[in-house]
Amino acid sequence: MEKGFDNFQKAKAEEERMEGTVKSCPFRTGFHIMPPVGWINDPNGLCQFNGIYHAYFQYSPLNVNGGGGYWGHCTSTDLLHWEYKDPVLTTDIPEDRSGVYSGSALVEDGRMYVFYTGNVKLAGDYDYIDAGRVSTQILVESEDGQHMSGKTKLLGMEDYPEEITQHVRDPKVWKEDGRYYMILGARARAWAEDGKRRDRGAALVYVSDDRKKWEFLRKIDSVKPFGYMWECPDLFELDGEKVLSFCPQGLEAEEERFQNIYQSGFSLLSRDADPEATFREWDMGFDFYAPQSFEAEDGRRILIGWAGMPDTAETYRNLSVKNGWQHCLTIPCELECREGRILRMPVRELFELEWEEVSAEKERYCWAEKTVKLDVRGIGGRQTRIRIGTEENGMTITAEGNKTELSFLDRNGKPAVCGGGRDRRVCRIEEAVENLLILVDSSIVELFVNGGEAVFTTRIYLENEEREIKLSECEKYKLEVI
Repeated sequence: MEKGFDNFQKAKAEEERMEGTVKSCPFRTGFHIMPPVGWINDPNGLCQFNGIYHAYFQYSPLNVNGGGGYWGHCTSTDLLHWEYKDPVLTTDIPEDRSGVYSGSALVEDGRMYVFYTGNVKLAGDYDYIDAGRVSTQILVESEDGQHMSGKTKLLGMEDYPEEITQHVRDPKVWKEDGRYYMILGARARAWAEDGKRRDRGAALVYVSDDRKKWEFLRKIDSVKPFGYMWECPDLFELDGEKVLSFCPQGLEAEEERFQNIYQSGFSLLSRDADPEATFREWDMGFDFYAPQSFEAEDGRRILIGWAGMPDTAETYRNLSVKNGWQHCLTIPCELECREGRILRMPVRELFELEWEEVSAEKERYCWAEKTVKLDVRGIGGRQTRIRIGTEENGMTITAEGNKTELSFLDRNGKPAVCGGGRDRRVCRIEEAVENLLILVDSSIVELFVNGGEAVFTTRIYLENEEREIKLSECEKYKLEVI
């Protein structure tokens, strides 16, 4: 436990040392969860506990380029204004000495039960797939969401099916019909017809009567290989549909699908037991991964993702690094299932803020130090173009027919500086584009097409003097700022 205390002290010292540099950064957002310093990735332990929303996250306060080591923590009463707390978990037992990886929270009888993966990477000449890694599922408990109990080992390598590699992580736990269920992301050994190794992603489901003793129940996988590893699984009911959310790694890129290095999506298992059959991506932008959902006390299913992507250092970057921090989480969104489609829109609390409407007579609007909400309606498939930033350094959103495009490329195909190397993403929906909702919060843009049927999330890094919006061929729109 002394190691844990020392780690927390180091994190606190770095937050204090870098506080001024981070807070003065022009890319800090108004309504999105960010790291106090350093790096943030997966949202963890999302829940509402005694009326307060709790968001935990993978946190690296000592390294702006990541590396794990902590669960950061913040709370909110409205899902938009967040109060940052001290980190709640760090590496302090043998089973998590290489990282306190992602997990979830279960709230029951006035107590919070937190489940996470303890990661160990052994030093040596290992492939870290079949050898050299230890993945352990661990439980801690809390009466206030901030102070955690001692750690209890729940599952170890000896408890996973024989064909599963050492990649097992990201427990999501829920209660159903009086029993507890845990779903884990996993990588299973598999071989192609030619005899070459071709591992397959899967999700493992366990069941328990007391939250501590777990038995393997079943494996969820696809009929055909669909990625080599499934991360961050989430299984829940939504409007009568059984939804599996997961992140399949290793999908082959297509022109208008699977455009990122790794994907995040969902399948409707109530319609087809094969997850690949109904798989759709959660987000079509550059920066979205590792989403997690939870049920609020009022019954809403709310989802938050990491507005980032692993392993993109060679393709695009985040320009906030020079100010000592990197990444943020997405705006919390409500989920609704309608006719086999899941719609994802910002939580209603966002629309209840005191927005100030900007005159519709302006074709160009400057939004320095403001958060912008732009609602474009009545498109009817006609070409609509919106530029965020300047002509020399900006991003363009174009909608026409059933296609929407988000592009940082100029006329010569060169990426704009504000994109950090990001280029172009496209998406088609079933019917014509009728409306676009665009939220611009400093250095993040979230675009919701046709009421959240498709969503694009991207980071954008504009200096204050470059922050303008130009609307072309937009006949009916409402632009508001706060």
